[in-house]
Amino acid sequence: MKTTLLVFAGVAALCFSSCNSNSQDKKVQEIIANELSKSAISLDENDAGKTGSFSVDAQNFNGKTSTQYFGDKIKDQFSVLCQQDDPFALLQITFANEAEAKGNPKPADGFYSMEPGEAHVAVSGTDLGDKEFATKEKSTGSITVSDHQIILKDLQIFNQDGASKTINATVNY
Repeated sequence: MKTTLLVFAGVAALCFSSCNSNSQDKKVQEIIANELSKSAISLDENDAGKTGSFSVDAQNFNGKTSTQYFGDKIKDQFSVLCQQDDPFALLQITFANEAEAKGNPKPADGFYSMEPGEAHVAVSGTDLGDKEFATKEKSTGSITVSDHQIILKDLQIFNQDGASKTINATVNY
């Protein structure tokens, strides 16, 4: 995290100090692209055409899906995201790694403390309030992953104040 912040700060400093002429803009853009390619988070853009749908307490959302890797694509965290743009809503399902995205994982209590066989589910959005809702150890419902499809059924999620919502989803990735 510290390295990523330092890289970002360095890139930002280069942007602000180098934007005096159009000839320098191209060089700055190349530097930014190069530094971002070294970052620990990557978004897989080969998910074109993949979609998903989810409902949160009877509010329905539909959107495009993408996958995201946090670090090494083999051993580090793997997420599937489904985003609706208007009104904004984001569903993120994270696994300990891509190989763990299978079967019937149990709800993870936290994003950073996931164990193999768990999945962390989080949802946020314009119409869902100002706090994210996510799985906790006490979450009920089911998570099923098979053939690059995730199905959430009656999954109970909570915000930091303890309020709960129920989510259902079918997300192809």
